[in-house]
Amino acid sequence: MYNRAFLFNGVGSKPEKLLNNLTPELKEKFEVYKAEAFSFLGIPSDISKLSVHQQKAVGWMLPFICDRVVFEFFIEKGITPDIGMGYSSGVSIASACFDSIKQEDIYSIVMSQCSMMERLEKSDDKLDMGIIIGFSYEELSEMFEGRFSSDELVIGSGNSNFHVMICGKAEAVANAVEFCIQEGAIKAFSMDIGTAFHSPIMKKYDIDTINVCGSLDYEDPRWPIMSVVDIRPLKTAEEIRRENAMNVYTPMRWDLSIKKLEEMGVREFIDISANGAVKKFSRVSRKCKIYTLEDVLSGNYQPLTSAGKKTKTDNSALIYANQSI
Repeated sequence: MYNRAFLFNGVGSKPEKLLNNLTPELKEKFEVYKAEAFSFLGIPSDISKLSVHQQKAVGWMLPFICDRVVFEFFIEKGITPDIGMGYSSGVSIASACFDSIKQEDIYSIVMSQCSMMERLEKSDDKLDMGIIIGFSYEELSEMFEGRFSSDELVIGSGNSNFHVMICGKAEAVANAVEFCIQEGAIKAFSMDIGTAFHSPIMKKYDIDTINVCGSLDYEDPRWPIMSVVDIRPLKTAEEIRRENAMNVYTPMRWDLSIKKLEEMGVREFIDISANGAVKKFSRVSRKCKIYTLEDVLSGNYQPLTSAGKKTKTDNSALIYANQSI
């Protein structure tokens, strides 16, 4: 029986904004883990001395260190998952937190994407990703049919019934954004990220990341991880290996995976990002709820019992921790 799911975010949140939501104790732990990561990779603490691509990769890596800190905070408070799920590269930090790979493997995965950025820089392809708010995956599929080819644009993820991520050639993404605005989108914008994760085009550019993900030493995860591709729980080392390796270039369905978790009994979703990023683009039914770090620190979170009922807990320690932010 699955009652509680941990949700891990991918690339996107700015590290400095994440740190603003941590208590002093958690910030101190983050700095320790950050120093260990830099030492493991052999990079200087002053990232301005790194190449532009390395600096960008480090910016992608730091949120995963923050996720580790938040994950351990929840575990120490007795808030444990029955299953987990990662949005995009969030599957890698989920794999590490669930003991399928080592934390250091995350750093190797992220930094391997420097070569991807170098390949893209030398190519004629200009790639990007975009967010469309106001249409569902199915609606956009119908709207894009005959207007964009799969070689230039794909729907990278249905995040919820009104929030969709698109990816592909930068010009196509920009045209799709403008088209959706004209068609009545609540909001639509290009991310200007310079790459197109979850587009098949990435298979020829992010070769090193795919190889690194495939070559790591995997263990069976401590808790299952829901696939956002196959929409099923992954329980073995080889299943986790496959999910990580194909993550870069494979479209996903976050919305269907959330729905599947509910069908499996999940009523309580825990957003592992420090800033509640996952909650912002995810939607659950009214019988469920997504909780954030802020909810736990403020004392507004009461965990479910195995019977699916709320428990009465003493949150005074958590409230005190929140006051020290």
